[in-house]
Amino acid sequence: MQRFAMLPVRRQLAAAAVVTAALVGATAAVAASVDAQDLVVAALLYLLIVVVGAVLGGIVVALVASIAAGPLLIYFFAEPVHTLHVTDGAQLVAIGVFVAAGVIVSLVVGQSEARLLLARQALEAQSRADAAQEADRLRSALLAAVGHDLRTPLAAASAAATSLASSDVVWTPGQRGELLGTTIASLARLERLLDDLLDSSRLDAGVLPVSIEPMRVEDAAALALDELGDDGAVAVTVAPGVPDALADPVLVQRIVANLVGNALRHGGGDVAVRIRTAGARVELAVVDHGPGIPAASREEAFRAFRRLDDSGSGAGLGLSLSRGFAEAMGGTLELRPSEGGGLTCVLELPIAPVAPRNGGVA
Repeated sequence: MQRFAMLPVRRQLAAAAVVTAALVGATAAVAASVDAQDLVVAALLYLLIVVVGAVLGGIVVALVASIAAGPLLIYFFAEPVHTLHVTDGAQLVAIGVFVAAGVIVSLVVGQSEARLLLARQALEAQSRADAAQEADRLRSALLAAVGHDLRTPLAAASAAATSLASSDVVWTPGQRGELLGTTIASLARLERLLDDLLDSSRLDAGVLPVSIEPMRVEDAAALALDELGDDGAVAVTVAPGVPDALADPVLVQRIVANLVGNALRHGGGDVAVRIRTAGARVELAVVDHGPGIPAASREEAFRAFRRLDDSGSGAGLGLSLSRGFAEAMGGTLELRPSEGGGLTCVLELPIAPVAPRNGGVA
């Protein structure tokens, strides 16, 4: 299966022309109106052009635009200006961060555009109106995700790197550490989004790697809460005698992180994680007391790029990926109403068989 579907050559050429004109225009405008030391405005404008290039012309146009933007930043906005030589190593690092971010954006948007193209081709034999409507929905959702989930960490990383590159301020070691931490955290957020998109593609293709083994669900839950930086807002209760589950510990951790993260963002209050035995399954329930989801909309919430509240926050992949991970391990994931109001996400996994002792029969 092709990883990236190529758009028609005519469309790529037209998109390349648009991107070239946009780069020239943006460079002229920013260089004439903004202090040449400020890389942030130019970098974010170039990043927007890269996203437009990916949407209009696919990954090739976006990659070329992101790579071409690097020398433009060096020539017009790095000291000394109007040369391809950078005297400030920190500025060079900032430009390198931008180029890397542009490549990541190209891959994310280009791959998602390719998936839309392949989906549209597969559905041509069916109702063209329905296929077009779904493609438009995915495109709008993708652009919304790009607009928020990529722009926010990229802006933070660019601002922090540019601040480090500034020669006008003498930063203390603590301040430098904070700025570097912001840059690293922002790029890590981009990496997580890219991982989610790639895993979504692997699930669709049926090639997601799964390593099934006996594991303790409460251990995976603890690691997930550590990853989220839980500050005590999540109460965890484990019933006595819960056996090991037969599952992939990494995927279980990602499911719990997704479910708890959603509950903290949308649940409107404290969140509880409850682990118990339910028949021949180990059950993990994430309980919140927020607005919940109407019964008629609960299955819709598992669709990719579908957000719980359509607030524009988040790419809308968490529930879709979590159910895909659960089913890949032989488990299930359901949404139920919480007692007293709210939403309960219930993950059920098979119980691991008990290993025989001393050569006996289990």
